[in-house]
Amino acid sequence: MFKKILFTLALIVTFQLAALAQSGVGKASDKAYSYAYIRVAGQPFSRKLVVDVDLGDTEAQKQAGQQYSDALTNKKSYAAVLNYMADEGYELVQMQELVESYKGTGGTSGVIFIMKKRKD
Repeated sequence: MFKKILFTLALIVTFQLAALAQSGVGKASDKAYSYAYIRVAGQPFSRKLVVDVDLGDTEAQKQAGQQYSDALTNKKSYAAVLNYMADEGYELVQMQELVESYKGTGGTSGVIFIMKKRKD
């Protein structure tokens, strides 16, 4: 069972890397975008979500990321997070599930959204 899960995860990673390579991420035209790395995970014994938004390393990006994180934490659905960011001008580039497994049991513990927004 563990080998099947490991094989499935390897396939998913392979397909995502192939899609990323073909999508042209990293081209010179991407300089017109800023990116957001959004980690969404559930809280134990609650339906509310914990959201961490990373917009970059500068102080302004860190502050904006913290503001988004505060606004999005405690939402109850992944769609609510995506809709909020879409209203802010971001569009989804890629989504990845966070999967935890221990001795053959486990499941999705959260997701990562990579989103982009055209720079002004």
